[in-house]
Amino acid sequence: MLSHLLQQPTTWLTLTLGAYLLGLKIYQGLNQASWLPPVLSGFLIVTFLLWVTETPYSTYEQGGQLLSFFLGPVVVGLAVPLFHHFHQMKKQALIILAAIVLGSFTTIAVAVALTHYWIGIDAITTTMASKSVTTPVAVAITEQTQGIPALAAAFVMITGIIGAAIIPLLLKGLKLDSPQTTGVALGVCAHAVGTSRAIELGQEYAAYSAMAMTLTASLHAIVLPWLL
Repeated sequence: MLSHLLQQPTTWLTLTLGAYLLGLKIYQGLNQASWLPPVLSGFLIVTFLLWVTETPYSTYEQGGQLLSFFLGPVVVGLAVPLFHHFHQMKKQALIILAAIVLGSFTTIAVAVALTHYWIGIDAITTTMASKSVTTPVAVAITEQTQGIPALAAAFVMITGIIGAAIIPLLLKGLKLDSPQTTGVALGVCAHAVGTSRAIELGQEYAAYSAMAMTLTASLHAIVLPWLL
């Protein structure tokens, strides 16, 4: 009975949502500790359950696809803060575009250079290039550039968690923590996880982060397959 239940996509969909809600409860209990966002604790819980039950990832992925279906409406929902700050963004369009282009390609150059120097495996180096965009885009780019899609998803998650934890603190220490600067930095470097952090900081942070995340993903999807 239990074995049959563990093979059902809805079982893992429910467990994933439950793990995230538990992670959110832990996050709130720790006064929103940036080092343990719900996505990380939820990931650890689900990974532990998969390991204990010896459930293959292919089985879990069937339930994950149900969650992916709802990503579109969620992303569209980010248009709300964008709408409220659109007129302000238009005045800063050139500066924002320059920051996104320079920032996104700086992260690629540094990550690729360090991976090539320390690891030296072409497939891993190529995969690392897509670390700063959302998972679906990163996986698609990696498939086109002969990288490792599963590893790309892991790099994206790690990048997002570290970026969301460090960027606000770093910019605050440098006295560069305006909503515009922090939002763009979170969107460029920490994609969806960074944007979720920006939402917690305020609507203006969320608007700039959502915009930067979207433009960075679009830019990388167009340029990276050509560069790599």
